[in-house]
Amino acid sequence: MESLYQFLHKHDYNLPIHPPVTHMPTGLVMAAFLFLILALIFKRSNFMTTSRHCIFMALTFFFPAVFLGFTDWYHFYAGAWIFPIKMKIALSGALLIFLAAAAIVEIKKIGGTMTKFLIYLLCVVAVVGLGHYGGQLVFCESGATSSGDIEQGEKLYVANCGGCHPNGGNIINSQFPVVGSSQLKDLNTFVQFNRNPLRPDGSKGVMPAFPKERVSDQELKHIYDYVTKGLTRK
Repeated sequence: MESLYQFLHKHDYNLPIHPPVTHMPTGLVMAAFLFLILALIFKRSNFMTTSRHCIFMALTFFFPAVFLGFTDWYHFYAGAWIFPIKMKIALSGALLIFLAAAAIVEIKKIGGTMTKFLIYLLCVVAVVGLGHYGGQLVFCESGATSSGDIEQGEKLYVANCGGCHPNGGNIINSQFPVVGSSQLKDLNTFVQFNRNPLRPDGSKGVMPAFPKERVSDQELKHIYDYVTKGLTRK
């Protein structure tokens, strides 16, 4: 899968590929619940049929969405067990159980309307939770900065660094934030560290390396300018 990320990077797409795909199971779960409510209100069998089809399609699209979530996790976060990731994994497991239960209820024709309503509602709760914690990863807080290199650096920082280092912090180890780090003493030190991130004792930590094919020297300079001239002024 790393070749896919490299291909996208060459075409100026540096963001995770999981979030757009999640719109399919998420939207289908929401649609299934909406059509179920409409079927109960207006007593229309075609609405109930549409609701059932949406659930089956949501279950189908669940698997590619989860697969791309795992590839993004390893690519952008090096498989780090940060809290939003833990919650997304737990909620994904819950959603799979709820979707499977909904499918079984539909196929076996078991349970009544309230049983179906409850299971569909649990599916909605699960996708809302997934959206919440997914938003924490993708849309980390950022403030206004100046234009030019700093603005470009902010975009690159959010795409490559913001998941683990929102606002210049460090959600994996709060004792080592980006802001104030010794790795910011000059551009060369910053670039070398990102190419081969090592702990103070020389051992390898959880931070992934950023080779030139993923982030160029010029892009690292933009990030450095943003961190030292934009982010630290917040």
